[in-house]
Amino acid sequence: MSFWRDYLSLETRWVDAAGIRTRCQIGGSGAPLLFLHGRGGHLETWVRNMPALSQRFRVIAIDLLGHGLTSPAADGQYDVASLSRHVHDVLDALQLDHVHVVGQSLGAWVAAHMALTHAARVDRLALIEPAGLLSEEERLADPMVADKYRTGGAAYDNPTRDAVRIRLAGLLKNPGDLDDEMVEIRWELYQPAIARDVHKRVRKANNASVLLTPDRLRKLRPATLFLRGEDGHTPVDVVTAAIAACPEARGMTIAGARQWPQYEQAAAINATLETFFE
Repeated sequence: MSFWRDYLSLETRWVDAAGIRTRCQIGGSGAPLLFLHGRGGHLETWVRNMPALSQRFRVIAIDLLGHGLTSPAADGQYDVASLSRHVHDVLDALQLDHVHVVGQSLGAWVAAHMALTHAARVDRLALIEPAGLLSEEERLADPMVADKYRTGGAAYDNPTRDAVRIRLAGLLKNPGDLDDEMVEIRWELYQPAIARDVHKRVRKANNASVLLTPDRLRKLRPATLFLRGEDGHTPVDVVTAAIAACPEARGMTIAGARQWPQYEQAAAINATLETFFE
């Protein structure tokens, strides 16, 4: 795989989102479909999805506030509400009134927050291994998750190529599926001290008031699809309760995947998203 070969049909664009210089990847035509990556991520994490789905949709992936090559927040705030506000500013800059949204992990939490606070702006919503269904304390009570948190966190403290590879491999059921180019891109993006600071601030942000509790999810208006890897970190009963709370939602478990089903099982995810958003 070559990122640049696969992205040949797409355009890299920079937009001014209320003063934040934001990197976007855009291509295709049809209904607009926005991709939001996870914590510590960047738009290249959608490399196995964007080209395929650009055959049916106008696809837009962005680097979230302070992530990838997007400028950091002027006020140093990286809570979910701030990240969501930045996404709205990007949509304003692109003159998009409403979009379908697919988010992974933190990006899914931001997408759900958008749908809860600005329902008219989100047509349909796909949440891949969404963060926010549990508090940080509840998540880290699971020894496996705590271990992944510890070992993966080394990539932020000392971003060697090996540390970055361990971080990314922990997202996959089959670590052998991780390609060197993804490791190299993330290693490059993690080198500036400001990038590492952003990721630490994201982890420490106070998001207690915007957790995706059943009470909040009952107010979610767009049709919603929950996608989890069969070895995902969120307990099945928590995901099931979230689906049951939403007015219009369904779920699917993706075999052969952990936290990054959109990467490990791209063909299955792409087909599922195409059907759901059409």
